[in-house]
Amino acid sequence: MRWGKDVHLDGHPLMDRLARLLPAPAADLMEIATAVYAADRLAARDHGDAYQLGWSRRLRLHVPVRQPDRWERLRESLAELLSWLTDDEWDLHFHSSGQACSPLGNAQGYLFPAVPPQAHVALFSGGLDSAAGLAIDLATRPTVDVIAVRVVTNGRMAHGQETVLGYFGERVHDCPFQVHLASGRSRESSQRTRGFLFLSAGVATALTARKSVLRVYENGIGAVNLPLVESQRGSQAPHAVHPRTLVMMEKLATSLNGGSCFRIELPHLWSTKAELLRQAPQTMVGAYTSSMSCDHAFASRIQGALQCGTCTSCILRRQSVLASGLSQLDARRTYRRDLSSMPRRYTLDASLWQAHRISRALSSTDPWSAFVQEFPQVLDVPGVESESGRSAILRLYGQYCAEWRSLTARLGVDMSKWGLEGAAAA
Repeated sequence: MRWGKDVHLDGHPLMDRLARLLPAPAADLMEIATAVYAADRLAARDHGDAYQLGWSRRLRLHVPVRQPDRWERLRESLAELLSWLTDDEWDLHFHSSGQACSPLGNAQGYLFPAVPPQAHVALFSGGLDSAAGLAIDLATRPTVDVIAVRVVTNGRMAHGQETVLGYFGERVHDCPFQVHLASGRSRESSQRTRGFLFLSAGVATALTARKSVLRVYENGIGAVNLPLVESQRGSQAPHAVHPRTLVMMEKLATSLNGGSCFRIELPHLWSTKAELLRQAPQTMVGAYTSSMSCDHAFASRIQGALQCGTCTSCILRRQSVLASGLSQLDARRTYRRDLSSMPRRYTLDASLWQAHRISRALSSTDPWSAFVQEFPQVLDVPGVESESGRSAILRLYGQYCAEWRSLTARLGVDMSKWGLEGAAAA
């Protein structure tokens, strides 16, 4: 891959605000993440494989870096993180390269006012969770500014994110990274390294700003992201901001921070999306209604593209808005399809089946054992070995099932019997 030819990385907005030249660990991390993301997009999986044997790939990547010895020491832990995110086998090699041939190697002059030293760093995606989480932080920390780190992969995404950020005023400092593949080069749409790219942007920004904390705004259901159906294996249920992902990324960032502890905070891990919305200040409704939660709207690259209304992210957004009692958050938003009138679709059926399975497990005589048996992936969440961790997980998913009843009642579905009526009749 050739910088500027096959893949383009622009970090000027960060360098304009925070540093004339990025620290070597930060610049290396961001360039490695971009190279990994590009390789992920260029190497197609075998999606036509009925037995899913072609989902995993073997990927060899050679990356020029400023500090090859450092990255050779981190090679195994980085490969483990990427394997967890993608289910692929990563063979990573690092070699020395001068700064002049790297996209983040040229010193910049300051073009914008300096960011206040007390500002903290947070990821911003342009979705509903990031808008609500940012609003909560600004309201509960009135003396602290926020450096909003975002990754932009197309113009539609940039416009959507900028529209939402426009509601927050001068306390939010926009630091985007632009990452683009050459037109027509992408062969794979699953993009399981996208989370690593976003987290790397956040860590690189924090290291540049000499901060040791990164905030990630995601609700607990979305972060843990249990599989919708039993046929989903490994990263087929994405792990972008899974608590285990964040722990692994913390260890990598701590190594890059000279051994000083680096933390990635997920403040809303134990809240559902509806609970997150109820905490958010209602003075920022414009930001929430302008946010984009759809899996497809940004990817469409069409200015003004509507949310589809039927992907898993749209379904969770609509369920949470209804359950929160804040229907006005979507009052001015139009979806391409309405859930109550559309024909049955896989995503809705799978979401209903998952909610039924969770509810059935939690209503058993031994909820934790039943839940683990139904969703063994929950054991990947750090902390569940403790009684308090197990209680927190059970409460989170119990609340989630209760919120689903708001939507299923509107759809005329009995969640306790979902998927079983036909079997009983047979």
